[in-house]
Amino acid sequence: MNDDAKLGVITLKAPGDHNVKNALAAVATGLELNIDFKLIKKGLENYQGVFRRFQRKAEEHGVMVIDDYAHHPTEVQATLNAARKGWTDRRIIAVFQPHLYSRTQDLYKEFGLSFSDAEVLIITDVYPSREKPIEGVTGKLISDTAEQYGHKNVIYVEDKNNVPDTLKEIVEPGDIVITMGAGDIYKYGESFAEILNNGNFIPSKN
Repeated sequence: MNDDAKLGVITLKAPGDHNVKNALAAVATGLELNIDFKLIKKGLENYQGVFRRFQRKAEEHGVMVIDDYAHHPTEVQATLNAARKGWTDRRIIAVFQPHLYSRTQDLYKEFGLSFSDAEVLIITDVYPSREKPIEGVTGKLISDTAEQYGHKNVIYVEDKNNVPDTLKEIVEPGDIVITMGAGDIYKYGESFAEILNNGNFIPSKN
């Protein structure tokens, strides 16, 4: 085979530079093992990702719901950047649940800067896991910091149970909702996805 020969186009369901690089490595390995390119292409295009890593939960009425385990500023940035590159013309609504009081206290400034690729940012209170509360450390610390750094649309939802209703108030056709965090925020994204899937909410242009 000519080294310059064009084998074809592969369309991945999992966006992001890291997934592109992994896919290229898989193609190279497959070709080295004399696997037909058509089989490599089929396998990669069928790949749906892994649990809580840019996992699609729903796509109804023009709205996509995604969940990701990102719980560190660099992970948050990478996840949102992947979404922005994958869907350049859609509005991104990030729903972030801080994980651990100590991490929030140490990294709230970095978190405040990490949501630039999301047009709308919803912050819930901290998922404590094994930790006891630290005075003055709440999710609002991150939402206030994001606003101070210039984010134009930040909503603090202290009670995560109110996340689905908050989304119902602001979601429009074409939006991508991404829940992020290492706690249980995915459950509330799933609740909103169920509302979409069951036809109990049809978004309209607000």
